[in-house]
Order: sequence, then structure tokens, then C-alpha cells
Amino acid sequence: MFQPLLASAIRALEKLRDIGEPLPDDLPSQLAKLADDAQTDAVRSAEVEELLRPYVLVDVQIDEQGLTAATPGAAPPRLVQHGWRSFLVRVVNPHRLLGDLSAPSNHVLGLVDHHSHAARITLPDTLTVVPRIESSWLQVKLAGPTDVAGLDLEYKVISLYSRDGGSRSGELTFVLAVEEATESLTRPPFAKAGRRMGFESRQYAAMFDFDCLPARDIRFDVREPDGSSTVAALTVRDSQRRAYPSKAMRLAPDMFFHEHVYRATGEVITLPAGQYEISARRGPEYREVRVEVDLSSDSEAVTIELDRWADPAARGYYSGDPHIHAGGCSHYSVPSEGVSPETMIRHVRGEGLWMGSVLTWGPCYYHQKQFFSGLSISPRAELEYPAMQRAQGMTWDPQDTDRDSQSLLRYDLEVSGFPSSHSGHVILLGLTDQDYPGTQLIEDWPSWNLPVMRWGHAQSALVGYAHCGLGLSVGTEELPNYVIPGFQSIGSNEIIVDVPLGAADFQCGAEFAPAAELNIWYHLLNVGYRTLMLGETDYPCIYDDGPGVGRTYVRLPEPPQGEQALEAWLGGLKEGPSYFGDGRSHVYDFAVDGDTGRERALDAPGPVRVTATVAAWLPEQPPAPPAAGRPVYSAPVGWHLERSRIGRTRTVLVEVLVNGVPAEAREVLADGNEQAIEFDVDLERSSWIALRILPSVHTQPIFVEIAGRPIRASRRSARWLHDSVDALWKAKSGFIRESERSAAREAYDAARATYLVRSDESEVD
Repeated sequence: MFQPLLASAIRALEKLRDIGEPLPDDLPSQLAKLADDAQTDAVRSAEVEELLRPYVLVDVQIDEQGLTAATPGAAPPRLVQHGWRSFLVRVVNPHRLLGDLSAPSNHVLGLVDHHSHAARITLPDTLTVVPRIESSWLQVKLAGPTDVAGLDLEYKVISLYSRDGGSRSGELTFVLAVEEATESLTRPPFAKAGRRMGFESRQYAAMFDFDCLPARDIRFDVREPDGSSTVAALTVRDSQRRAYPSKAMRLAPDMFFHEHVYRATGEVITLPAGQYEISARRGPEYREVRVEVDLSSDSEAVTIELDRWADPAARGYYSGDPHIHAGGCSHYSVPSEGVSPETMIRHVRGEGLWMGSVLTWGPCYYHQKQFFSGLSISPRAELEYPAMQRAQGMTWDPQDTDRDSQSLLRYDLEVSGFPSSHSGHVILLGLTDQDYPGTQLIEDWPSWNLPVMRWGHAQSALVGYAHCGLGLSVGTEELPNYVIPGFQSIGSNEIIVDVPLGAADFQCGAEFAPAAELNIWYHLLNVGYRTLMLGETDYPCIYDDGPGVGRTYVRLPEPPQGEQALEAWLGGLKEGPSYFGDGRSHVYDFAVDGDTGRERALDAPGPVRVTATVAAWLPEQPPAPPAAGRPVYSAPVGWHLERSRIGRTRTVLVEVLVNGVPAEAREVLADGNEQAIEFDVDLERSSWIALRILPSVHTQPIFVEIAGRPIRASRRSARWLHDSVDALWKAKSGFIRESERSAAREAYDAARATYLVRSDESEVD
């Protein structure tokens, strides 16, 4: 069995070399010489073990049941704080079992990766989690292949991460998931039965007194192009692409589901000496900056100069994400948990957003509703739960920056996880009261949306629908299309009832396929409604990259500030120019005949001039396709300027729409520079006009009424909406309480009747 042992040893050394763990230069050559040695296999195998013995941290013995016993090896148990050290594991397997070896650690916050709403309820938390966090200091993982191949003896590589410096006691336990015991190495691997044997509680651990070399706090000097201090998203990776701080060790405001962390100018990340690649960004209006640094034991700071390519606020356009969450989905999701405003504001600032609407919803409703005040806030980005942070070793001081006041939060409500959620998830922005009259529990709320929408309007809130495209894809990218969807999910469902009854203002998208998101909107516009469309993220549910994956830009005479900032932003959204998208392209000052107002009146049909200033940025070369020939930016990512690239050029197509149909188009170079564009468009009847670069940016429409006639651009759109109300009733009426069903039926019938009237009023099919 010498040759398999030698092969295992060489693979393990190559893995250590790839990881960057220092080994004697002549060790591989000494092993290679044994291959041609004339001694017996037993002698040569013993020499392999002797050569590798100084680098073995732990010996693992596997018995006939697949249970393991671990004992310390000869390698000194020296680790490095906030860094990785790698060693060999010697695996003795006399019964030649096949299976998968793992090294679960009792020193890691074990269920941090579980996302389900009930995942952490069973944890033994009584008064405080601080002792458990304090003991969660060591992360362990086997590097490279973890399958036990049925050899008498083989070598694996183990990597250990220490949160702490100094002396720490710990243990290493190994578990073998046995696929099936076998006496023969010739058994084909595809015949493995997948049978798990052994129990972790019966494994025997190796005990160690680790000596952990202290790391240093590295201060980050993050600067805007004008030199001002700010907050940015920083991703720190070593040569093995491992992210720092360790994702398994993070507590808010550092999220375990991010590669990056958000840091302000003057704040720190604790790093051991070594080489790192540090990337920085602050949302899509910035090109990613990458810095390679070699941190020595006396390094103290890294300077990051951000690279902004677009500044919509300088043009009077202020960004917002109307749909982010502080609890549920990727966040801690037990109802009594979530993150605080102090964490959410750090994330909003780090993505360069002016407004962030933090929506309380089902899983976090009862806890997060305490942060609702009916006012916009811009809190200091403190570390929440100081005792937990200290236990985790996060002792750095949050720093204020020059840009802090440019980002605000407003807590509001998403009706998701409520009785009416089947009809579409409702967003209520600008509430003064978040408790529906006569209710004490979520279960008491209405089982359809119209009463909730009217309650929101009674508070002068702006009300609409989240993630509008969910369940509305019909297998075509045509816009507008006339296929009736099944309404089987939680997108813009009941909006087709609420809008004609004056009870819905907007829908949100820029997340999925444009055809699924925009089709209802185009049909509503075609029959004369002024429904708005917003870009959103639904962070961290649909996207957990960060807030602002989808964005809405609103032109205002001055920045939204103070306690009424959201009300000012919503006022501009209702009345003035705005656009939405992924933030990688922008359309400023969209105008018809020089007028940027949302409403235009003409005396007679004829030509109009459409103008705007467009800016977009793409790298000069498209990214290389992923492995296995999968397309770049494949689903579920929907809106991304890279998908607008024409071939392998750097150009994208700007289209002017009349009633949802492209009238003209221009190619523009996506080099980050502002470019003036204009179109001459003939209008035959009252119409709506918009600009778009799909799938990246879309403006709100400008409505042009000719000779006093309302917009009735498509009889087919009116009929589609009428028939869709019928389909919606069939799909959703069974979920409406019997006590509410009569009122709902009446409202649905009223919406259908309105569409029939507008169909009769339409000038063209």
C-alpha cells in the first residue's frame, strides 16, 4: 500500500503549498525519492510517516463502526489571531471504510448559517448569549478533498482560524459519515449507499493548548474623490480568497452572509501579517477599487481612495431603496431578533443611498415595530449589543464621517406574512400609525389588500406592491404582452383591482425579468392611470448583497433631510422627474419639448422633441463567462447593465417608448461620461412617453394629452386588465375570509367595469 500512501502525502503537501503554508523546500523531493527506493513497502511507508510527522497536528483513528478517536500529533499547535494556519491530519483507517470526514468545532457559533425562521429557537439561550459567543473562538475546516478513500493510512489538510490572541485551550473532533463499510478497494464509488454511521457524541476529541500569535488592528482611511470621509463596503481576501473577518465569527454590523464588511474612515479590521487583496465600493455609482497590500507586523493603516463615476445628487437626483429589512430571511430571523437602526444605517451609508425604507414584516413584526416613529432618522452607526461585541473581540470604536447626514432611514411596513399576503405583498411608505385598527395580532388583519391600502391612504401614505414580477412570468419577453398570468405568487396581483379604485400608487421591481415586472405597469399606463414604478432590493430576502441592488432616483430642489425627509422624497416621486434601475446607468432631465414636468398638454397631434442626459458605465471588456458555459449574470439576477451590452462592444441601447412600444433608439457608449440625446417623435393621440435601457434603467413616464383627450392608448390593454381581474379572482378568492368575500367581489366587479369603460373610450385596438 505504499504507492497510495505516497500519492496521498504528495497531494496533502501540494494543498499546503497552495494554501501558502510554509514547508521545507526539500520535503517534496525527499518524498519523490522514496518512489524509486529499493526498500520494502513497509520501510518506505514508515519513512513517509517520519518525514511528515513534524507537520501532523492530529492523528485520527477510525474503528470498524466509523467512530473516531483523535490525539495530538507532533506539530506545535501555534495559530495566528484573525488568520488561518494549516496542518496535516494523519487518518488511520484499518477497516478501510469509505465516507466523508468533517471536523465540527465546539468553539464556533454553530447555527449562525441557519436561515429558517425557527432555526435558532432551540438554542439554549436563557438570559444571555455572551458566554456562548465568548467561547466561540476557533473555526475549523478540512481543506481540499474530505472523502476517506478506504486506505489503511492517508493524509488530509486541516485549517484553523483563531479569533483570539494568546493562549487558548480547545479540542478537535472528527466525524466520519460512513457511506458503506467495504473490504475491497475495487468497489466502484458510484455504488456507495449513503448510510451514515456513528454519532458525534461518541467521537473522542484531541485536546490542545493553542498558542495564538496576536494580530493588529488595521485602520482604513476611506476617502471620497473630493477627500471627504465616508463609509464603504470593504472586501478583504487572502491569497486563498478567504474573506476577513471570518464569516462564521461575525456579529452585526458585520453579516455572515456578506463577503464584505462596512467600515467608515478611521475604523479597523483586525488582520494578521500577510498579503491581501482589498476591494472597495460604495454602490453602483462607484467603480470597484482593488488594492494589494503586504501587511507586516508593524503595519497600521491602509488608504482607500474611492472611484466615483456618477454623482446623481450633483444633478439633483437622490437615491432610495424603498424595500429593505432589519429582520427575517438572511438576517437573524427569530421574531425576537433582527438588527438595529444603528446597523441598518451603516449598510445604507455603505451603499451610497440617501433614503432607506426599513420595512417591518411578518417574521420580525412584533420586535422591529419598536423602531417605528413616523419620522426619518440618521442615527450614529454604533455597535449594537456592546457586551456581545466585546465577547466577540470587536472592540473598535465607530467613527463619524463627513457623509453620514446624507443617508437616512424611515421605518415603515410591508404586509408580508399577513392574511392578505396571497394577494401580493403591500408596501406602505410614510405611515403615521403602523397598527391596523381593531387588531392586536397579525392574524387579525384583513385577508385581502384593498382595506389595507385605503387605511394607508387615510394616513397620506404612498402605497403599492413589492417584488412586482413574482409569479407573473408568462414565457415571453415581449412588452407589452397579452398573455394572462396565473397569479400564483406574491407579485403585483391585486394592484389591477386597487389602481382603478384609486387605492394603489406604485409597484416595485428592478429585480427580475423586465417583461414580468413591467407588463402590468405598461397596461395600466396605456389606459390612462398614473401608476408609479420604483426600483427596490428586498434586502436581504431577494438579494442579500446589500441595500440598493435596485434603486429609485428622485429629483428634488434640495437634499432630503430631517424628520420629514421621506415625505419630501415621496413628494418628488409623485410630482417630478424620477427613474429606477440598477444604478449602473442614469437618465437625467428627461423632457418633452424642454419640459421635465410629468404632465404635458398639446393642442393638436404632431411632433415632439424628447431629450435627456444619459450616463452609463461598463468595463471595457465583458467578464469571462462562468464555467460550464453558463451565461454571464444568469438568473436570478435580473437587472444589470452588463446584460444591455451590445455584443462585445461597450455600447448600450437607449429606447424612447410611446405607449410601451419603442419609437426610436440610439446607441450610447457606456464609458461613464454624460451624453446628451434627443429624439423627434410624432404623436398621433394622447400618449405616455418614457426612456429606458433594458435591463438597467427606466424613467417614469411623461403624460402628453392632446386636445384635452385622456390617454386611452390601447383597447387590448383594457381588455387584458379586465380579463386578468377574472383570473385573479379565480386564483385568490379562496384565500379571502368568507366574512370579507362579498366586499371583495364587489370591488373586483367595480374594477372590471372600469376597464370596460376605458376599453370603450380607447381610440385604437
